[in-house]
Amino acid sequence: MVFKIIYETGFANLAAKELGVSAPKISRCLTALRLTFDDELFYRRQQGLKPTALAEHLYQPICEFCESASNIERIVCAGNKTNSSKVLNIAVTPIIINSLALSLGREEVMDKLGKVRLHLWNEYSEEKIHQGDIDLGINFGGACVTELESQVIGISTSTSIAARRNHPIWNSGYIDLEEISNYPFLILEGKGFNDKLDPFEIYCRQSGIEPPSISRVTSVSEWFCHLLTMRSFSFMSTAESKVLGSLDDLRVEKLPAFERQKLVGKCLSPEYNIIERSSPYRRYCENSREIILDSVKYLISL
Repeated sequence: MVFKIIYETGFANLAAKELGVSAPKISRCLTALRLTFDDELFYRRQQGLKPTALAEHLYQPICEFCESASNIERIVCAGNKTNSSKVLNIAVTPIIINSLALSLGREEVMDKLGKVRLHLWNEYSEEKIHQGDIDLGINFGGACVTELESQVIGISTSTSIAARRNHPIWNSGYIDLEEISNYPFLILEGKGFNDKLDPFEIYCRQSGIEPPSISRVTSVSEWFCHLLTMRSFSFMSTAESKVLGSLDDLRVEKLPAFERQKLVGKCLSPEYNIIERSSPYRRYCENSREIILDSVKYLISL
């Protein structure tokens, strides 16, 4: 571009103005061009810079090169505004998969994203993202596969509790951790969060309490069935409570702030992360990525 503008105008300062750079930068570019082509390219005359014979021959090919570069830039810019795959595949922790499905399934969102298929996050999800079978993931903690990138989305600041509508834990009108520990406890596992020890297990151990039973499930359907048929209780994200709280046989309440503090204790709250391949290998555009991030941020802020 420096060569082309100087050739057409005869002035280096006009090239600097048109390209929005400093005069010294244009001077350095011109020096680099002269070294590259082993030719003066432009002679300084009273009327400005005049091209050499070699510059005359180079002008047309350089114009064609500049046009090709502009076309490439236009294609890239257009590609950054659309998704290259018809279906966007996202692996999501079961902790928020239902509420995220509702959020991304709204008509105004689907008009921008297109079809989105959500997969439960599991031990193979990172490898599938790396191989390109899944586009990105929403989970706790950063990526373990070094070729993948992670970005913290946020931390949930509230917790809800769920049980059958006629469960005894609702009788007192106030959810007390010590009191509810007398009933069977159910854990919906989220990889990287409570798959080894759940915060409630830690609370019980530190308080010298032993619940009647502690069960673990990995899917929301198992979790729901267990609550209904085993008379257990469980903790869940507040975002999911808005989805499952509408079911007739299930009651969901937000855990009081004081009891949540007892539950969390001095442990760091788990961080939601977006896990994805590096930018050149993504099949979704930046606009789609921002929509997904905004949706998750909203859900974990509830």
